[in-house]
Amino acid sequence: MIYSNATILTLDDDRRIISDGALRVLGRDIDAVGKTAELSIAFPEDDVIDCRGGIMLPGLIDTHVHTSQCLLRGVSEASGPGDFHTWLFGRIFPLQGAYTHQDALASASLCVLEMLKSGTTGFVECLLADHYGLDAIAQMCLDSGIRAALGNLVMDVSPEARDDAGWPPSMWQDRQSGIAGTIDGHQRWTDPHGRLQIWFGSRSVEPINNISLFPEVASLAREHGIGITIHLAELPFDNEYARSLGHRSHIALADHLGLLGPRTVLAHCTIADDDDIALLSATGTTVAHCPANNSATGWGPARVTEMLDAGVNVALGCDGAPTNANMDLLRDLRVTAHVARMRQHSRAAISPETILEMATRNGAKALGLDSRIGSLEPGKAADFIVIDTDSPHLQPMWNPVAAVVFAAQGSDVDTVVIDGTLVMHHREMQTMDEAALVANARRSQADVARRCGINDLGSAWQVI
Repeated sequence: MIYSNATILTLDDDRRIISDGALRVLGRDIDAVGKTAELSIAFPEDDVIDCRGGIMLPGLIDTHVHTSQCLLRGVSEASGPGDFHTWLFGRIFPLQGAYTHQDALASASLCVLEMLKSGTTGFVECLLADHYGLDAIAQMCLDSGIRAALGNLVMDVSPEARDDAGWPPSMWQDRQSGIAGTIDGHQRWTDPHGRLQIWFGSRSVEPINNISLFPEVASLAREHGIGITIHLAELPFDNEYARSLGHRSHIALADHLGLLGPRTVLAHCTIADDDDIALLSATGTTVAHCPANNSATGWGPARVTEMLDAGVNVALGCDGAPTNANMDLLRDLRVTAHVARMRQHSRAAISPETILEMATRNGAKALGLDSRIGSLEPGKAADFIVIDTDSPHLQPMWNPVAAVVFAAQGSDVDTVVIDGTLVMHHREMQTMDEAALVANARRSQADVARRCGINDLGSAWQVI
Protein backbone atom coordinates (compact mmCIF):
# COMPACT_ATOMS: atom_id res chain seq x y z
CA MET A 1 0.00 0.00 0.00
CA ILE A 2 1.26 3.47 -0.89
CA TYR A 3 0.06 6.57 0.99
CA SER A 4 0.72 9.41 -1.44
CA ASN A 5 0.45 13.17 -1.92
CA ALA A 6 1.47 14.26 1.59
CA THR A 7 3.90 16.63 3.24
CA ILE A 8 5.92 14.10 5.25
CA LEU A 9 7.60 15.11 8.51
CA THR A 10 9.94 12.14 8.72
CA LEU A 11 11.49 12.91 12.13
CA ASP A 12 14.45 10.86 10.89
CA ASP A 13 18.00 11.65 12.00
CA ASP A 14 18.23 14.37 9.35
CA ARG A 15 14.74 15.68 10.18
CA ARG A 16 13.81 15.71 6.49
CA ILE A 17 10.52 17.18 5.31
CA ILE A 18 9.37 15.69 2.01
CA SER A 19 6.94 17.77 -0.01
CA ASP A 20 4.53 15.84 -2.26
CA GLY A 21 5.80 12.75 -0.51
CA ALA A 22 4.66 9.14 -0.34
CA LEU A 23 5.20 6.23 2.03
CA ARG A 24 4.99 2.55 1.12
CA VAL A 25 3.78 0.02 3.70
CA LEU A 26 4.77 -3.62 3.36
CA GLY A 27 3.28 -5.83 6.05
CA ARG A 28 3.91 -4.17 9.40
CA ASP A 29 6.77 -1.98 8.22
CA ILE A 30 7.67 1.04 6.17
CA ASP A 31 9.29 -0.16 2.96
CA ALA A 32 10.04 3.16 1.27
CA VAL A 33 9.67 6.91 1.81
CA GLY A 34 10.16 9.44 -0.97
CA LYS A 35 8.49 11.59 -3.59
CA THR A 36 5.07 10.52 -4.80
CA ALA A 37 6.26 10.42 -8.41
CA GLU A 38 9.22 8.22 -7.53
CA LEU A 39 7.23 5.65 -5.55
CA SER A 40 4.46 5.56 -8.17
CA ILE A 41 7.01 4.59 -10.82
CA ALA A 42 8.85 2.12 -8.59
CA PHE A 43 5.69 0.30 -7.41
CA PRO A 44 3.09 0.69 -10.15
CA GLU A 45 0.99 -2.30 -9.03
CA ASP A 46 0.46 -1.09 -5.44
CA ASP A 47 -2.88 0.14 -4.18
CA VAL A 48 -2.80 3.86 -3.36
CA ILE A 49 -4.45 5.97 -0.67
CA ASP A 50 -4.38 9.65 -1.57
CA CYS A 51 -3.56 11.80 1.48
CA ARG A 52 -4.92 14.84 -0.39
CA GLY A 53 -2.08 17.18 0.49
CA GLY A 54 -2.23 16.48 4.21
CA ILE A 55 0.65 16.37 6.68
CA MET A 56 1.99 12.90 7.48
CA LEU A 57 4.02 12.38 10.64
CA PRO A 58 4.86 9.64 13.13
CA GLY A 59 2.03 8.74 15.50
CA LEU A 60 2.03 10.62 18.80
CA ILE A 61 2.94 8.81 22.02
CA ASP A 62 1.30 9.75 25.32
CA THR A 63 3.52 8.67 28.21
CA HIS A 64 1.16 9.35 31.11
CA VAL A 65 -2.48 8.23 30.92
CA HIS A 66 -5.15 7.27 33.45
CA THR A 67 -7.53 5.24 31.28
CA SER A 68 -9.88 4.74 34.24
CA GLN A 69 -10.52 8.47 34.52
CA CYS A 70 -12.15 9.18 31.16
CA LEU A 71 -15.54 8.52 32.76
CA LEU A 72 -14.70 11.36 35.18
CA ARG A 73 -14.12 14.04 32.55
CA GLY A 74 -14.37 17.47 34.16
CA VAL A 75 -15.33 16.45 37.71
CA SER A 76 -12.35 18.41 39.05
CA GLU A 77 -14.18 21.60 38.10
CA ALA A 78 -17.27 20.77 40.13
CA SER A 79 -18.04 22.87 43.19
CA GLY A 80 -15.79 22.52 46.20
CA PRO A 81 -13.10 20.03 45.08
CA GLY A 82 -10.76 21.37 47.79
CA ASP A 83 -7.03 20.67 48.07
CA PHE A 84 -5.24 17.74 46.43
CA HIS A 85 -5.86 15.30 49.29
CA THR A 86 -9.54 16.22 49.50
CA TRP A 87 -9.89 15.99 45.72
CA LEU A 88 -8.22 12.57 45.57
CA PHE A 89 -9.77 10.88 48.60
CA GLY A 90 -13.08 12.73 48.65
CA ARG A 91 -13.92 12.68 44.96
CA ILE A 92 -11.70 10.68 42.58
CA PHE A 93 -11.09 7.57 44.69
CA PRO A 94 -14.76 7.15 45.70
CA LEU A 95 -15.81 7.46 42.07
CA GLN A 96 -13.22 5.02 40.79
CA GLY A 97 -13.91 2.74 43.73
CA ALA A 98 -17.51 2.45 42.55
CA TYR A 99 -16.41 0.97 39.21
CA THR A 100 -17.17 -2.54 38.10
CA HIS A 101 -14.97 -4.31 35.55
CA GLN A 102 -17.48 -3.18 32.93
CA ASP A 103 -17.19 0.47 33.97
CA ALA A 104 -13.39 0.37 33.92
CA LEU A 105 -13.47 -1.20 30.45
CA ALA A 106 -15.97 1.42 29.27
CA SER A 107 -13.67 4.19 30.51
CA ALA A 108 -10.53 2.65 29.02
CA SER A 109 -12.28 2.04 25.69
CA LEU A 110 -13.48 5.64 25.55
CA CYS A 111 -9.95 6.81 26.38
CA VAL A 112 -8.34 4.69 23.64
CA LEU A 113 -10.99 5.78 21.14
CA GLU A 114 -10.32 9.44 21.90
CA MET A 115 -6.55 8.98 21.68
CA LEU A 116 -6.72 7.19 18.34
CA LYS A 117 -9.09 9.75 16.84
CA SER A 118 -6.73 12.57 17.83
CA GLY A 119 -3.54 10.97 16.53
CA THR A 120 -2.09 9.13 19.52
CA THR A 121 -0.83 5.73 18.41
CA GLY A 122 0.88 4.60 21.64
CA PHE A 123 0.54 5.29 25.36
CA VAL A 124 1.65 4.44 28.90
CA GLU A 125 -1.12 3.66 31.40
CA CYS A 126 0.13 4.50 34.87
CA LEU A 127 -2.14 2.82 37.46
CA LEU A 128 -4.31 -0.10 36.39
CA ALA A 129 -5.87 -1.42 39.61
CA ASP A 130 -6.87 -5.05 40.17
CA HIS A 131 -10.57 -4.29 40.23
CA TYR A 132 -10.45 -2.68 36.76
CA GLY A 133 -9.68 -6.02 35.08
CA LEU A 134 -6.32 -6.15 33.32
CA ASP A 135 -7.19 -8.90 30.85
CA ALA A 136 -10.25 -7.24 29.30
CA ILE A 137 -8.43 -3.90 28.96
CA ALA A 138 -5.36 -5.57 27.45
CA GLN A 139 -7.52 -7.38 24.91
CA MET A 140 -9.36 -4.15 24.06
CA CYS A 141 -6.03 -2.43 23.39
CA LEU A 142 -4.95 -5.22 21.06
CA ASP A 143 -8.29 -5.20 19.24
CA SER A 144 -8.24 -1.40 18.85
CA GLY A 145 -4.84 -1.44 17.16
CA ILE A 146 -3.15 0.97 19.59
CA ARG A 147 0.28 0.42 21.16
CA ALA A 148 0.09 0.26 24.94
CA ALA A 149 2.29 -0.15 27.99
CA LEU A 150 -0.17 -0.95 30.77
CA GLY A 151 1.17 -0.10 34.22
CA ASN A 152 -0.38 -2.68 36.54
CA LEU A 153 -0.81 -1.24 40.05
CA VAL A 154 1.63 -2.22 42.80
CA MET A 155 1.30 -0.78 46.28
CA ASP A 156 1.90 -1.64 49.94
CA VAL A 157 -0.47 0.36 52.12
CA SER A 158 -1.61 -1.26 55.37
CA PRO A 159 -5.37 -1.64 55.99
CA GLU A 160 -5.02 0.66 59.00
CA ALA A 161 -3.32 3.40 56.97
CA ARG A 162 -5.87 2.91 54.20
CA ASP A 163 -8.77 3.43 56.59
CA ASP A 164 -7.15 6.44 58.29
CA ALA A 165 -6.71 8.10 54.91
CA GLY A 166 -10.29 7.39 53.88
CA TRP A 167 -9.22 5.12 51.04
CA PRO A 168 -12.15 3.12 49.60
CA PRO A 169 -11.44 -0.59 50.17
CA SER A 170 -12.16 -1.32 46.51
CA MET A 171 -9.24 0.95 45.55
CA TRP A 172 -6.86 -0.97 47.81
CA GLN A 173 -4.93 -4.14 47.08
CA ASP A 174 -2.12 -6.00 48.79
CA ARG A 175 1.51 -5.96 47.81
CA GLN A 176 1.88 -9.51 46.55
CA SER A 177 -1.23 -9.52 44.38
CA GLY A 178 0.07 -6.47 42.51
CA ILE A 179 3.55 -7.88 42.04
CA ALA A 180 2.36 -11.35 41.03
CA GLY A 181 -0.32 -9.90 38.75
CA THR A 182 2.22 -7.72 36.96
CA ILE A 183 4.72 -10.49 36.34
CA ASP A 184 1.96 -12.87 35.25
CA GLY A 185 0.44 -10.22 32.99
CA HIS A 186 3.85 -9.47 31.48
CA GLN A 187 4.39 -13.15 30.69
CA ARG A 188 0.91 -13.63 29.20
CA TRP A 189 0.35 -10.38 27.31
CA THR A 190 3.67 -8.87 26.20
CA ASP A 191 3.66 -8.85 22.41
CA PRO A 192 6.89 -9.53 20.49
CA HIS A 193 6.05 -6.76 18.02
CA GLY A 194 5.78 -4.17 20.81
CA ARG A 195 2.04 -3.65 20.45
CA LEU A 196 1.39 -4.45 24.12
CA GLN A 197 3.56 -4.39 27.22
CA ILE A 198 2.70 -4.90 30.89
CA TRP A 199 4.67 -2.67 33.28
CA PHE A 200 4.83 -2.03 37.00
CA GLY A 201 2.53 0.92 37.70
CA SER A 202 3.68 1.93 41.15
CA ARG A 203 1.97 4.26 43.55
CA SER A 204 4.22 7.12 44.54
CA VAL A 205 7.05 7.02 47.06
CA GLU A 206 4.98 8.48 49.90
CA PRO A 207 4.64 8.01 53.66
CA ILE A 208 1.54 5.82 53.36
CA ASN A 209 3.32 3.34 51.05
CA ASN A 210 5.78 0.84 52.60
CA ILE A 211 9.16 1.98 51.29
CA SER A 212 10.52 -1.56 51.11
CA LEU A 213 8.22 -2.14 48.12
CA PHE A 214 10.32 -0.07 45.74
CA PRO A 215 13.66 -1.92 45.82
CA GLU A 216 11.73 -5.15 45.32
CA VAL A 217 9.84 -3.75 42.33
CA ALA A 218 13.04 -2.29 40.85
CA SER A 219 14.85 -5.62 41.20
CA LEU A 220 11.98 -7.61 39.68
CA ALA A 221 11.66 -5.11 36.84
CA ARG A 222 15.31 -5.59 35.91
CA GLU A 223 15.08 -9.37 36.28
CA HIS A 224 12.06 -9.71 34.00
CA GLY A 225 12.69 -6.81 31.61
CA ILE A 226 9.59 -4.91 32.75
CA GLY A 227 9.14 -1.14 32.59
CA ILE A 228 8.23 1.01 35.58
CA THR A 229 6.02 4.07 35.64
CA ILE A 230 5.46 6.16 38.77
CA HIS A 231 4.37 9.65 39.85
CA LEU A 232 7.40 11.39 41.31
CA ALA A 233 8.54 14.79 42.57
CA GLU A 234 5.14 16.36 42.03
CA LEU A 235 4.74 18.70 45.00
CA PRO A 236 6.93 20.18 47.78
CA PHE A 237 5.77 17.61 50.36
CA ASP A 238 7.49 14.92 48.27
CA ASN A 239 10.85 16.53 48.93
CA GLU A 240 9.95 17.02 52.58
CA TYR A 241 9.27 13.29 52.91
CA ALA A 242 12.55 12.40 51.22
CA ARG A 243 14.50 14.73 53.51
CA SER A 244 12.85 13.21 56.57
CA LEU A 245 14.52 9.95 55.48
CA GLY A 246 17.92 11.61 55.00
CA HIS A 247 17.85 12.12 51.23
CA ARG A 248 18.42 15.37 49.38
CA SER A 249 15.26 15.16 47.26
CA HIS A 250 12.44 12.89 46.13
CA ILE A 251 14.36 12.06 42.95
CA ALA A 252 17.51 11.28 44.93
CA LEU A 253 15.41 8.96 47.12
CA ALA A 254 14.04 7.25 44.02
CA ASP A 255 17.58 6.70 42.79
CA HIS A 256 18.57 5.23 46.16
CA LEU A 257 15.63 2.82 45.87
CA GLY A 258 16.74 1.68 42.40
CA LEU A 259 13.82 3.20 40.54
CA LEU A 260 15.70 5.35 38.04
CA GLY A 261 16.90 4.04 34.69
CA PRO A 262 16.11 3.77 30.97
CA ARG A 263 13.05 1.55 31.54
CA THR A 264 11.43 4.01 33.96
CA VAL A 265 8.96 6.80 33.15
CA LEU A 266 8.49 9.39 35.90
CA ALA A 267 5.36 11.50 35.77
CA HIS A 268 5.60 15.26 36.41
CA CYS A 269 8.91 16.01 38.22
CA THR A 270 7.67 19.57 38.71
CA ILE A 271 9.97 20.17 41.69
CA ALA A 272 13.19 18.83 40.14
CA ASP A 273 16.26 21.02 40.76
CA ASP A 274 19.61 21.13 38.96
CA ASP A 275 21.03 18.14 40.84
CA ASP A 276 17.88 16.14 40.16
CA ILE A 277 18.07 16.94 36.45
CA ALA A 278 21.69 15.80 36.32
CA LEU A 279 20.67 12.55 38.01
CA LEU A 280 17.82 11.97 35.57
CA SER A 281 20.18 12.52 32.65
CA ALA A 282 22.92 10.26 34.02
CA THR A 283 20.49 7.38 34.61
CA GLY A 284 18.67 7.67 31.28
CA THR A 285 15.31 8.10 33.00
CA THR A 286 12.33 9.45 31.06
CA VAL A 287 10.17 12.28 32.39
CA ALA A 288 6.54 12.42 31.29
CA HIS A 289 5.77 16.14 31.13
CA CYS A 290 2.05 16.90 31.54
CA PRO A 291 1.72 20.65 30.93
CA ALA A 292 -2.06 20.88 30.48
CA ASN A 293 -2.78 18.91 33.64
CA ASN A 294 -0.19 20.82 35.66
CA SER A 295 -1.59 24.13 34.45
CA ALA A 296 -5.14 23.15 35.35
CA THR A 297 -4.11 22.03 38.83
CA GLY A 298 -1.99 25.12 39.43
CA TRP A 299 1.08 23.04 40.28
CA GLY A 300 3.37 25.17 38.21
CA PRO A 301 5.62 24.24 35.28
CA ALA A 302 8.35 21.63 35.25
CA ARG A 303 11.83 22.77 34.22
CA VAL A 304 11.47 21.12 30.84
CA THR A 305 13.91 23.23 28.85
CA GLU A 306 16.66 22.68 31.43
CA MET A 307 15.94 18.94 31.36
CA LEU A 308 16.17 18.83 27.58
CA ASP A 309 19.38 20.86 27.59
CA ALA A 310 20.86 18.39 30.08
CA GLY A 311 19.99 15.41 27.87
CA VAL A 312 16.99 14.11 29.80
CA ASN A 313 14.51 12.19 27.67
CA VAL A 314 11.39 14.33 28.17
CA ALA A 315 8.20 13.02 26.61
CA LEU A 316 4.61 14.24 26.90
CA GLY A 317 1.45 13.14 28.68
CA CYS A 318 -2.17 14.23 28.87
CA ASP A 319 -2.61 12.66 32.35
CA GLY A 320 -6.25 12.33 33.42
CA ALA A 321 -9.58 13.60 32.16
CA PRO A 322 -10.86 14.86 35.56
CA THR A 323 -8.37 17.73 35.30
CA ASN A 324 -7.13 17.95 31.72
CA ALA A 325 -10.56 17.02 30.31
CA ASN A 326 -9.03 15.87 26.99
CA MET A 327 -6.84 12.99 25.88
CA ASP A 328 -5.91 14.96 22.77
CA LEU A 329 -2.12 15.08 22.81
CA LEU A 330 -2.09 17.01 19.55
CA ARG A 331 -3.87 19.85 21.35
CA ASP A 332 -1.40 19.66 24.23
CA LEU A 333 1.56 20.30 21.93
CA ARG A 334 0.75 23.99 21.90
CA VAL A 335 0.17 23.96 25.67
CA THR A 336 3.72 22.62 25.99
CA ALA A 337 5.00 25.62 24.06
CA HIS A 338 2.87 28.14 25.94
CA VAL A 339 3.90 26.86 29.39
CA ALA A 340 7.63 26.76 28.59
CA ARG A 341 7.66 30.16 26.95
CA MET A 342 5.63 31.79 29.70
CA ARG A 343 7.89 30.29 32.36
CA GLN A 344 11.00 31.74 30.70
CA HIS A 345 9.33 34.90 29.38
CA SER A 346 10.78 34.13 25.97
CA ARG A 347 9.45 32.97 22.60
CA ALA A 348 12.86 31.32 22.11
CA ALA A 349 12.45 29.04 25.13
CA ILE A 350 11.33 26.05 23.07
CA SER A 351 10.78 25.41 19.37
CA PRO A 352 7.93 23.56 17.66
CA GLU A 353 10.50 21.12 16.28
CA THR A 354 11.62 20.20 19.80
CA ILE A 355 8.02 19.74 20.95
CA LEU A 356 7.24 17.43 18.04
CA GLU A 357 10.31 15.36 18.90
CA MET A 358 9.06 15.07 22.48
CA ALA A 359 5.75 13.66 21.27
CA THR A 360 7.28 11.18 18.80
CA ARG A 361 10.95 10.22 19.08
CA ASN A 362 11.16 10.80 22.83
CA GLY A 363 7.92 8.93 23.43
CA ALA A 364 9.22 6.00 21.39
CA LYS A 365 12.34 5.93 23.57
CA ALA A 366 10.18 5.96 26.70
CA LEU A 367 8.38 2.85 25.44
CA GLY A 368 11.72 1.18 24.70
CA LEU A 369 10.74 1.10 21.02
CA ASP A 370 12.89 3.85 19.49
CA SER A 371 14.45 1.34 17.09
CA ARG A 372 10.95 0.57 15.76
CA ILE A 373 8.82 3.72 15.96
CA GLY A 374 9.07 7.49 16.40
CA SER A 375 10.24 8.33 12.88
CA LEU A 376 9.21 7.50 9.31
CA GLU A 377 11.99 5.62 7.56
CA PRO A 378 12.39 2.25 5.84
CA GLY A 379 12.64 -0.70 8.20
CA LYS A 380 10.64 0.89 11.00
CA ALA A 381 7.10 -0.04 11.92
CA ALA A 382 4.41 1.76 9.94
CA ASP A 383 3.00 3.94 12.74
CA PHE A 384 1.87 7.28 11.32
CA ILE A 385 -0.97 9.75 11.11
CA VAL A 386 -2.21 12.11 8.40
CA ILE A 387 -3.60 15.53 9.28
CA ASP A 388 -6.18 17.05 6.92
CA THR A 389 -5.01 20.60 6.21
CA ASP A 390 -8.11 21.88 4.40
CA SER A 391 -9.60 23.50 7.51
CA PRO A 392 -9.46 27.33 7.71
CA HIS A 393 -7.32 27.23 10.86
CA LEU A 394 -4.59 25.36 8.96
CA GLN A 395 -4.40 27.67 5.95
CA PRO A 396 -2.30 29.20 4.60
CA MET A 397 0.61 27.01 5.64
CA TRP A 398 4.08 28.51 5.83
CA ASN A 399 5.66 26.03 8.21
CA PRO A 400 4.18 22.51 8.49
CA VAL A 401 5.87 21.79 11.83
CA ALA A 402 4.50 24.98 13.38
CA ALA A 403 1.10 24.19 11.86
CA VAL A 404 1.02 20.80 13.62
CA VAL A 405 2.19 22.15 16.97
CA PHE A 406 0.27 25.42 17.16
CA ALA A 407 -2.76 25.12 14.86
CA ALA A 408 -3.80 21.49 14.40
CA GLN A 409 -6.54 19.94 16.49
CA GLY A 410 -7.30 16.32 17.22
CA SER A 411 -10.36 16.52 14.98
CA ASP A 412 -8.05 17.33 12.03
CA VAL A 413 -6.54 13.83 12.11
CA ASP A 414 -7.87 12.06 9.02
CA THR A 415 -5.93 8.79 8.94
CA VAL A 416 -4.19 6.61 11.52
CA VAL A 417 -1.98 3.62 10.68
CA ILE A 418 -0.38 1.45 13.39
CA ASP A 419 1.90 -1.51 12.75
CA GLY A 420 0.88 -1.31 9.10
CA THR A 421 -2.86 -1.59 9.86
CA LEU A 422 -5.28 1.14 8.81
CA VAL A 423 -6.98 2.00 12.11
CA MET A 424 -8.85 5.16 11.02
CA HIS A 425 -9.52 6.57 7.57
CA HIS A 426 -11.40 9.78 6.75
CA ARG A 427 -12.28 10.02 10.48
CA GLU A 428 -14.03 6.62 10.39
CA MET A 429 -12.72 4.09 12.91
CA GLN A 430 -11.91 0.72 11.36
CA THR A 431 -11.25 -1.16 14.61
CA MET A 432 -13.73 0.20 17.17
CA ASP A 433 -17.49 0.78 17.21
CA GLU A 434 -17.49 4.46 18.10
CA ALA A 435 -21.24 4.91 18.63
CA ALA A 436 -21.51 1.83 20.83
CA LEU A 437 -18.53 2.82 22.97
CA VAL A 438 -19.85 6.35 23.54
CA ALA A 439 -23.29 5.00 24.48
CA ASN A 440 -21.68 2.48 26.84
CA ALA A 441 -19.68 5.23 28.54
CA ARG A 442 -22.87 7.22 29.14
CA ARG A 443 -24.51 4.19 30.75
CA SER A 444 -21.48 3.59 32.98
CA GLN A 445 -21.40 7.24 34.03
CA ALA A 446 -24.98 7.00 35.30
CA ASP A 447 -24.30 3.71 37.09
CA VAL A 448 -21.13 4.98 38.80
CA ALA A 449 -22.82 8.21 39.91
CA ARG A 450 -25.65 6.21 41.45
CA ARG A 451 -23.33 3.80 43.29
CA CYS A 452 -20.90 6.46 44.46
CA GLY A 453 -23.42 8.76 46.13
CA ILE A 454 -21.42 11.99 45.61
CA ASN A 455 -23.87 14.70 44.65
CA ASP A 456 -21.81 17.83 43.90
CA LEU A 457 -20.33 16.72 40.58
CA GLY A 458 -21.92 19.35 38.32
CA SER A 459 -21.63 23.08 37.87
CA ALA A 460 -21.94 25.50 40.76
CA TRP A 461 -24.66 27.20 38.74
CA GLN A 462 -28.26 26.16 39.22
CA VAL A 463 -29.58 23.52 36.84
CA ILE A 464 -33.33 23.69 36.15
